[in-house]
Amino acid sequence: MAIKKKRSFNLLRRFALLSFLSIGLITAVSSFLLSNFLTHNMLQRDAVVTMEFVQTIAQAENTRSYFETDDPGKTKTVFEAFFKQIATMPEVVRANVYNSNGSILWSDDDRFIGHRFSPNPQLETALSGKLAVTSGTSGKSSKPEHVFDQEVPFFAEIYIPIWNIRENKVVGVVEVYKVPLTLFHAIKQGNRLVWLSAGLGGLFLYASLFWIVRRAAQVIRRQQEQLVESETMAAIGEMASAVAHGIRNPLASIRSSAEVALEESPPFRATAEEIIHETDRIEDWIRELLVYSKPPSGNPASIQINGLIQSTLDSLDREIKKRNVKLTQKLDPSSHLVHADEGLMRHVIISLIANSLDAMPDGGELTVSSRIEKSDGRVEVVIKDTGCGIPIEQMGKIFKPFYTTKSKGMGVGLSLAKRIIERHGGTLRLESEAAVGTTVFMHIPLAG
Repeated sequence: MAIKKKRSFNLLRRFALLSFLSIGLITAVSSFLLSNFLTHNMLQRDAVVTMEFVQTIAQAENTRSYFETDDPGKTKTVFEAFFKQIATMPEVVRANVYNSNGSILWSDDDRFIGHRFSPNPQLETALSGKLAVTSGTSGKSSKPEHVFDQEVPFFAEIYIPIWNIRENKVVGVVEVYKVPLTLFHAIKQGNRLVWLSAGLGGLFLYASLFWIVRRAAQVIRRQQEQLVESETMAAIGEMASAVAHGIRNPLASIRSSAEVALEESPPFRATAEEIIHETDRIEDWIRELLVYSKPPSGNPASIQINGLIQSTLDSLDREIKKRNVKLTQKLDPSSHLVHADEGLMRHVIISLIANSLDAMPDGGELTVSSRIEKSDGRVEVVIKDTGCGIPIEQMGKIFKPFYTTKSKGMGVGLSLAKRIIERHGGTLRLESEAAVGTTVFMHIPLAG
């Protein structure tokens, strides 16, 4: 039965999607509610002012007693005079007067007199004694009585209850249509401000949370990598110790026997030399494996990096010439001190130069340079060769333990070099192009 591969949980991607949807939804809903609240309250405030004005006129003109009369001629005269008072209010474009049954008792538009339009929830609210207000546009009619002889962009429809003289019964309703352009302009600006501030606030919140979670994801990923590396190193250390313990003694015996054969049996000289060479190579692998499995802590101290590079190149001079490689040095003349373990740093430089020499089996050019980067507080060491280079598809694996493109080698040299440099607070990166060459950039913090 095939084992189903478990999908990895991508914290950053999940958070980016869900937080964007959540914050976007909250922003839209809160903006919608605030806009409605703002619009309703501003219209309500304007309606209250209109109601107080209309009810004052109705009381002063003693119009309330005519709401219950059945004489059309008398009501027409009274309500026309009443509307002239209402028409003095700014922005009023129409008025209707309803009796307590919901029929239009009088209107400044004679087409509506005597009609009853239902359902009309705002009229029913006003007949119950409460002020009612709504808004709309003349191009989007929601009621049969919304017939305008001229186009109006917006209108407010206010239903004002009219009480009898004893103030215990609603005898009618005055409906006033207003076109408060200034008010609607203020509402529009207020709504725009609400949506804009909510949108910017949502974006700021999303960006802040995304930055925090991104940093947290990076820390978690780095800690996971360190944990995996520690577990891997522990396993490699155990394996290396077991291999060294089981192989080194027989290997030493084989080498000793080969040395004896080399001295006493000249016909087998070539075979003995081959045995000695191969046992030395196995011994080097074991030593490299043991070094790799140990934490590269060392004893950091202030060391002169150019002197270390120069002495390392001097020790490799014979091998460089043997490989027919031209060496060019461009070391910064100033004396750079870095805080590092000399033995480990020498191991790194030897490993990197050995890789360059292996990449140029038929000769080439090796350039080693250094320069100080005071603004970053570090020294840059560059090792460049004109070797075979590394194909781009292999670049992502080049620092992985036990990955190698060589026929001989364990594939721990670059990985160990990177570990050592990073433990010293530096960085190691590599640029390469197939058939052109490879350049290694090593950055080491300055001492002090």
